[in-house]
Amino acid sequence: MTVVDVLIAVAIGAAIWFLGRWFIKMLATPPPEVDPEDVVPVRQDYRCSVCGTEVTMTVSNQGDFSPPKHCREEMDPVWRP
Repeated sequence: MTVVDVLIAVAIGAAIWFLGRWFIKMLATPPPEVDPEDVVPVRQDYRCSVCGTEVTMTVSNQGDFSPPKHCREEMDPVWRP
């Protein structure tokens, strides 16, 4: 085993260590608090233009009526009578 092999092993180990700590920190962070007064009832259906998945939004924040994302694309609103 050469010095280069040891340095590569230490670098890979350090990368795994830091990525593992970052991932656990992301999982341990709680979601932001939502004020119940800011949530309003809505009835809007959306469809993913890529795969066809449909979602029905029943509540939303007062100021944020943006469509959800699926397959990394914004979903299209579906108008139903």
